[in-house]
Amino acid sequence: MRKDIKTFCWVCLGVSLLFLIGAFQIVPISELSATSPGGYPIFIAVICTILALVVLVQAKQENVETKPLFSPVITAFLIMLVLYVLAIIYLHYVIATLLFLFAAVMYLKRNDWRTAILVAYISTFMILLVFEYIFGVVLP
Repeated sequence: MRKDIKTFCWVCLGVSLLFLIGAFQIVPISELSATSPGGYPIFIAVICTILALVVLVQAKQENVETKPLFSPVITAFLIMLVLYVLAIIYLHYVIATLLFLFAAVMYLKRNDWRTAILVAYISTFMILLVFEYIFGVVLP
């Protein structure tokens, strides 16, 4: 197995285990159920941990050379996601989402800027409508 793939698998396993530990701190184990506040995060963290272990074992058994882990598109989106999280912190959620979606559409589709603005605006509006006004989720 290539060193970068092995490192990536171990990082995924470590992050999954950290999420699992954090999820178990949401609610005491005695109060844990499928509908308790910690039920869903624990379920997702267990799935992530199992999948990380499966990928690690499969990659070790197959010993197959694969493509590089981070293609230019993935690298660009990782950078955009980090900037998006920072923009949510320092700007407002709506502004950060508009900028992120605009950049993503421009990068992926290479459309003109008017189409990208329209797609970003409609998408952000629909996200706000569905999550904040229909589901009552408080967005950052």
